[in-house]
Amino acid sequence: MKRISIVWELVFAALAILAALPIWLVKYPPIQDLPQHLAAIRVLHDYGSSELGFSQYFNIHVGRTQYLTYYLLTHVLAYPLGVMTANKVVFTAAIVGLPYSLRALLASLGRDQRIALLAMPLVWNAHIVLGFVNFAAAIPLTLWGIAVAVGLRFRWNVRSALLLAGIGLVTFYTHIVPFGFLAAGVVLVAIGSDTRAMALRMMPLVPAVVGMLAWARSSPAAKAVLGASKLSSTGPSPEYQPFSRATKDLGLWLFDVLQSEVDDQLMAVWGLLLVAVITLGAGAAVTDDRPSEAELLRASLMRRLTLLAPLAFLAYYLAPSSYDWIWPINARFPLIGTLFFLLALPTPRRGFALPLFLSAALVSGLFFREVATAFRRYQREELVDVDAALDSIPTGQRVVGLVWDKDSRYVRWSPFLHAAAMYQAKRGGAVMFSFAEYPQSPFSFKPDNRPPSVPRRWEWAPFLVRPVPDLEWFDYVITRGDPGTLRHYADAFELSYQGARWKVWRRRNPSLPFDNGETVYRMLQDAQPVKASESESCTELIQHSKEGTLQGALKEVVLRATSRGGHCSGRGSDGRECELELVKEQGTGQFDIKVAFGIHNNRVSSPSCKGAAQPPM
Repeated sequence: MKRISIVWELVFAALAILAALPIWLVKYPPIQDLPQHLAAIRVLHDYGSSELGFSQYFNIHVGRTQYLTYYLLTHVLAYPLGVMTANKVVFTAAIVGLPYSLRALLASLGRDQRIALLAMPLVWNAHIVLGFVNFAAAIPLTLWGIAVAVGLRFRWNVRSALLLAGIGLVTFYTHIVPFGFLAAGVVLVAIGSDTRAMALRMMPLVPAVVGMLAWARSSPAAKAVLGASKLSSTGPSPEYQPFSRATKDLGLWLFDVLQSEVDDQLMAVWGLLLVAVITLGAGAAVTDDRPSEAELLRASLMRRLTLLAPLAFLAYYLAPSSYDWIWPINARFPLIGTLFFLLALPTPRRGFALPLFLSAALVSGLFFREVATAFRRYQREELVDVDAALDSIPTGQRVVGLVWDKDSRYVRWSPFLHAAAMYQAKRGGAVMFSFAEYPQSPFSFKPDNRPPSVPRRWEWAPFLVRPVPDLEWFDYVITRGDPGTLRHYADAFELSYQGARWKVWRRRNPSLPFDNGETVYRMLQDAQPVKASESESCTELIQHSKEGTLQGALKEVVLRATSRGGHCSGRGSDGRECELELVKEQGTGQFDIKVAFGIHNNRVSSPSCKGAAQPPM
C-alpha cells in the first residue's frame, strides 16, 4: 500500500476543512429537511420535559426506524454539545468522510490515493442540501467497509472481521441503499475458488442481515421499501421518470446545489478534468515488469468493484422515482455510481499528474468558497428575523407553518419549507407539518391528541389550506410570504408578530373555529344524533326534520345562514364548549337561533338549539 506524501495530506486536510466550513459559518444551514431532523432529536432527547410537553403529543417508536445510527448518535452527542451542534458534527462527518473513505478504498486496492481529490466537489451534492443526512452518512461507511473487506481478502483476522461486521450493522441502520452496495462489494471481494474461505469472508455481513430481517418483519417503513422494490404486491403503484427526464436531471443530483451558475461552471471544469485524467492516464501503468500475485488480485478486485458503477446508473434509470411517501428513490444512485467509477481512473502520466490533481484541488476550493458565500448571504439576507418570530411564541404550543415563499435566492431546493419544525426544536410543543406522520420516524403523534391528518405533500400547498376550520387544533401559525390569507380570518386569528419576512398569528381565545354555514353543518354531521323533546327550544324547526334529529333540522338553516358571532371556551383537557349565533339571510325567511355544542377530541358532541325560527321553505 502506497503512502501519500505529507504535502498531499495537508492538501486533503485543508480541503476537508473548507468543505465543512459552510455548516459552521451560519446558525441555521439552508438544508431543507434539517429542521425536521432537529425537531426529531429534540423530541427524543427531551421527551420527559414537562415544560416542552412532548409526552402529551407523541409516542416514541425507536425500534421501527431504520435510521437508528443517526438518531442515537445525535441524541448522545446532544448531551455535551446540544442538539444543533450535535447535528452539525454528524453532517461534518458525512461531508469529510466521503473523500477520506474513498482514499481508504483506493489505498486498499493499491491505487493512487490522489484520485480521491476528484470526489471532493461531490461532497456538496443535492442529497446534503435536501437534508438526507442518513443517506449521505452511509456512503463513507460503505466505502470504508469495502476497504476493510479488501484487507480481509489478503489477510483474514478476527479483529478486521469484527470491524467489518460493526460497519455493516451501522451502515444498515444508517441507510438501506448504500448498505446494499456495501453488501454487494463485500460479496464481490469475497468471491474465490475456496468455498470455505469465501464463506468466512462474507460472515461479517451476518449481523447486518439479521438486523435487516428483523426490521423487515416489524417495521411499517419496511413494507413501503418492499413495495418500492416490487418485492410486495400490496400498496400503491411506484412512479417512474421518463428516460429523457432522468438524463436531464442527472447532473442535478450530483452537484447542482446553488442558484447561481458558478457551481455548474465549476462542475463543467471538473468533468473536463475527468476526461483529461482518463486520456493522459491511458497506458501509463504499462511496464515490462511481471506483476506479483498480490497486484494481480488487487487489479481483479478493482475490476469487480468497478462493476458497481454501471449497476448504480442502471438502477437510476430502472428504479422508481417515488413510492408512497418515499422520495426520491432512483436519484440516490448517480452519486454512488460516480464514486465507484472513480476507482477505475488511471494515474496520469508523469508530468501531468501534479497539475491535474492540483487543478482538482483548486476546483474544489473554489466550489466550497461559493457554497460558504451562499450560506452567509442566506443567513444575512433571508433568515434575518426567524429567531424573533420563533421566540415570540410561548414554550410548548401547537404551531403550524404555512410557507408560501419556500425558496432561497442563493441555495437550491426549499430551505424554508420546514421552518415550523424549528419551533419544536427550540421550544417544544407540536408542529405541523411533521415527519412524525411518516413510518420511518422514531416518534409518532398520539392518536387521541394530534393535529388533523393531512394529505401527502400538504406542506407544499399552503394555498389549499382553509385556515378555518383546518387550523382549529393549533394555537399559533407561523408564515413566510403570506399573501394576506390570515388577514381575512380576523375573528379567529390575530397578528402577534410581524418581521421583515416572517409573521406569527395567534388564535384568538376564546374563538370560534368556523367561518360559514357549510362548515358548521359539516361539523354538526360529525356529532352524535340528539333527539329533541317538546320542552327543548327550536321545536318548530325540529318538527320539519325528516330525520327527527337536531342535525337534520338544522341542515337547511345552517347551509343558508351566516354567522353573526360566536365563541368557544378555553381549551382544557376535556375539550371546548362553543356557541354560535346564526342569522338567516334577508329575503329567505326569518330566524335567529343559537347552536351550542362541544368539541371533544376534535369531534363535535352534544349539540343543542336555542331560540325560535321560521323553517326554510
